[in-house]
Amino acid sequence: MKWSQFNVLFYSKKMGYYLHNTRMLSLIKLDEENYNKLLKIRENPDCAKLLLGETDYTYFVESKVLVSEQEDNNFIEKLEYKKRKDSFVSTSLGLVLCPTLACNFACPYCYEKKLPNNVMSEIVQSQLINFINKYAGKCKFITLDWHGGEPLLAFETIKQIYSRLENESKLPISSSSMVTNGYLLNEDICNYLASKELNYLQITIDGNKFTHNKSRILKNGGSSFEKIVENIDMAVELMPNCCIGVRTNIGLLNKDEYVDLYNELSKRWKGKNCSIYHSFIVDNSYYSNCNKQCSQELSTKEKNDFIVNLAKNGIVKKELIYPQRDCSLYTCTNNNSFVIDPLGYLYKCWADVGIYERSVGNLVNGITNYDIFSRFMVGSDKFADVNCRKCTYLPICNGGCNLSRIRSLERKVPYKNCSIDDEGLIKYLETFLEMR
Repeated sequence: MKWSQFNVLFYSKKMGYYLHNTRMLSLIKLDEENYNKLLKIRENPDCAKLLLGETDYTYFVESKVLVSEQEDNNFIEKLEYKKRKDSFVSTSLGLVLCPTLACNFACPYCYEKKLPNNVMSEIVQSQLINFINKYAGKCKFITLDWHGGEPLLAFETIKQIYSRLENESKLPISSSSMVTNGYLLNEDICNYLASKELNYLQITIDGNKFTHNKSRILKNGGSSFEKIVENIDMAVELMPNCCIGVRTNIGLLNKDEYVDLYNELSKRWKGKNCSIYHSFIVDNSYYSNCNKQCSQELSTKEKNDFIVNLAKNGIVKKELIYPQRDCSLYTCTNNNSFVIDPLGYLYKCWADVGIYERSVGNLVNGITNYDIFSRFMVGSDKFADVNCRKCTYLPICNGGCNLSRIRSLERKVPYKNCSIDDEGLIKYLETFLEMR
């Protein structure tokens, strides 16, 4: 038997001696004697039976702390198999539609820069319907996400596409969402989206008024904070069945004010169908410099400290601070999901949209660039990364940005987008134990 790669044996000044296993999601409290025994076994697993005795030895084998030679690798392959299977067995056609790539904002961290301002024409709309109908025998429904640019700059086009989907598509829409900066929302738009049973509307508020207006900048130089907040006030009343996701992109400039912002916004929209949450700024453009971190991007330590602080302030629930298994699927790793730009080009990642050499095909010809398509599908996740396969945290890490990993692998630069490290895991577990 050998020491499992998924073991994290640690001492906490706050909590004492523990062993966490990221495969089993177990947390075993130890006394000092057994902790010291396991330290020796970690270095020399052959002495396990002698040091532990039969009862404890059996317990640690059953707990997958001690495993056979191939057991860890077999477990990784099972996870990979399930992920690959789910990637290719989808009953839905996932469409991220960009009716325009134009935007009325000039956010400094945006990955969509110098893109054309086209609006999806009626010819491309017809191509879209034909593309969808080709999937009628393979898929049962459509999941629809409106994206951009700023999609509401092409609201009339959105209405045209909805009408054509309802009248000409052989696949029904099962769910729909929209990512918008929220500045252009009005009563007519809200009432229309409510009539189309939009399920989710994502709007970004990037900090208090001062910070937000430095980050979410109108192209004309004006402020946007007050208008967006007022529009969310309107949307939660006019669209009660649509969840309004108010997202904050966390970076160095706003991380310290998020707790106050969260509490303020939660109080403002208490009792409404509104979810306040955060995401981290990531410089995920294919053409970014791998060696240079985005000026606002947080390090792994800073991200872990940020989440621990949210838990201590009651924003992250106890059950969410504890590590969970993560083999999530995204557009880029789903065989039947595409980002579609106004000219009808297909992409696997919205950070590639509008960059034609990064497209995987088009609405007329389907997938034509299998180099990029296959790289996303089977070569961009944590299972395709030799360092991730050796990592203790593989079961509980989402693997980070797939496009960033492709960029790093192709340029032979180490991937540095890890979501957790030893220090972070211990802080998560300490916080979890403190919250009990």
